[in-house]
This record gives sequence, structure tokens and C-alpha cells, in this order.
Amino acid sequence: MSTEASVTGRAADRLPPTGSRSWWLLYLLGPFVLLGLGLFAFPELVYDRYVWQYLWGPVVADAAGTPVAHQGVTAVKGYNPVNTLTYVAVAGYALPGVRAFFETFDVELDTALAYGLAPILVAGGVMRALEDAGRLPIPLDRLFVTPPIYFVVAAIAVLALLAGVLVRDRTDLPNAVPTVAAIGGSIWTLAAGAVALAFGLGPGAFRPLAPVAVLAIAGLVTGAFYAAGTALDRPTLRHPLALLLVFGQSVDAAQNLLGVGVYGYTPKLFITSQVYELTGFAGSTFLLKLGIVTLIVSYVATSEEDVTATWNWLVLFAATAVGLPQGVRGALRIALGV
Repeated sequence: MSTEASVTGRAADRLPPTGSRSWWLLYLLGPFVLLGLGLFAFPELVYDRYVWQYLWGPVVADAAGTPVAHQGVTAVKGYNPVNTLTYVAVAGYALPGVRAFFETFDVELDTALAYGLAPILVAGGVMRALEDAGRLPIPLDRLFVTPPIYFVVAAIAVLALLAGVLVRDRTDLPNAVPTVAAIGGSIWTLAAGAVALAFGLGPGAFRPLAPVAVLAIAGLVTGAFYAAGTALDRPTLRHPLALLLVFGQSVDAAQNLLGVGVYGYTPKLFITSQVYELTGFAGSTFLLKLGIVTLIVSYVATSEEDVTATWNWLVLFAATAVGLPQGVRGALRIALGV
């Protein structure tokens, strides 16, 4: 046995079993303890130059609608390289915890669950668009800027799943967990959508055909993937989980294409904005998204495990969760003229 393997083995033996109370305690509190130590030892570096300038400051600036300063350090709203990498790291760190959560409550990772959670993602995108439009009351609006909105939507998803588990354990309702999640997410989406529609029908620009065009483009791309899977005899390409990913990312790609190319918007995400600045081509983000989707689906297709295997499911759904809400937000921003 190699030295590296023996060290890894000893470390694994000393860690608490995954999903145990001690494991959850270490997993949840560990990052906060490290952050607290950093704040205590290097407050100017960790808080002023990291937390404030790149994480919390942009949230305050977004809510204020103007750059804000603290201790001489100015923060501006929006994505930047540091918070983008931080969010990616947090998402990656969360995956083992998400897996342990599903295992602890015996929630099956299947196609029904992914589609059941999708309305919650859509609702999150609608709420973000309402915040952009200034339709959320203070201080509620600060919960729906980046990154607090990620935690709000995640918390609501967890509550919906726990409610589904409760219904499953006490009734004979088939597919109780995804059904309860879908009902909760749909009610939230309809309520938020009604507010958006009421705002759109008021004074000012209203472009109701923009979301229709976005959905049409996303539908065509998804249909093309399905046709390719059929023609090439690649079942993974037409698997419902893969198609959900394709559709979600295509919604984001389509709203970027229309927003930048037709209505004069700029991409919101740091990576997509950089690609657009480098190329000056309105369709660059669309091509980037298609490339990412193709890589992810190809990775899952070459996996020896089934598409619904735990890590494959998590990868596909996480990628969907990145694209679909952003696409909904962008499409509604175009429709509402904000």
C-alpha cells in the first residue's frame, strides 16, 4: 500500500461515519469555524478584502442600487471572479451533504424527483426578476439577491422534501416526495408569476412574446438533443434527466441570445459576460452553454453507472439548477423591461 493511500485510510478511519450526528456537526460547522479563525487572525484581509469586497458588499450594493464602501474598500453589485469561484466551491462542498441528506431520509434520486423540484427552481428565477423590478418590499428584497437567494431557495426545497417525506411515511400517496415538492413549487411559481404579470400589465414596457421566444428556442434545442439521441442510438441523450438539463441551460442561453442580440442587455454571470466581451458576438453565450451541456451529458453517457445513480443525478440536477433559474430571471427581465 502506498504512503498516500495509507494516510488517506487513516484519515478516513478518524472521520465520523457519513450521515451520523458527528459527521453533520463537523460538515456544517467546519467552514464557519475556519472562517471565524480567519476573521479573528486577519480581519482586514479576510473581511474587508474578501467577505466585504467580493461577497457581502455586492449584496448591499445590489440592494442599494449603487456601489458602497466600508473601511475604504468599495464593493459593486454583480458577479466577479472571486464570488463566482466561491459559489462554485460552496456548491461542490454541498454535494456530499446533499447526498447524505437524501440517504438519511431515504429519498430516491430519480427522474420524478428532479422534475418535482424544477418548479422551485422556476419560482426562484421569478422572485429574482421581481427583485430586479423593485416589486419586493424592504427588507424582503435582500433575501432575493445573490447569494442569499441561493440559500432561500435551497431552504424551501429542503422544507418541501421534508414535507414530502412526512406525507410519504403517513399516507399511501404514490411518489409523495416529488409530488409534494412539485405542488409547493408550482403554487409559489404561480403566485410570483401573478405579481410579475400585474407589474407587466402596468405602465411601461411589456414584451410578453420574449418569454415565448425563449421557451420556443429552448424547446427546439431540447428536441434536437432528443433527435440526436434517437438517430445515434444514445439513450443517455434522450433520457428525461438529460433533457431537463438541456432545457434548463437552453432557457438561459436563449434569454442571453435575445437579451444581448435584440434588446441590448448584457450577460449577468461573470463567465458569460467575459466570453461576450472577448468575442463581441451575441450568440457566444449560447454556444458556450451548448458546449457545457454537451460535455456534461457526454460525461454521464460514458459513466459505467446509470443516469440516475447518485453522483450522476446530482451532477445533472446541479447543472440544471445553475441554468434554469437564471434563464427564467432573464426572460422575465426582458418581458418586464427591467
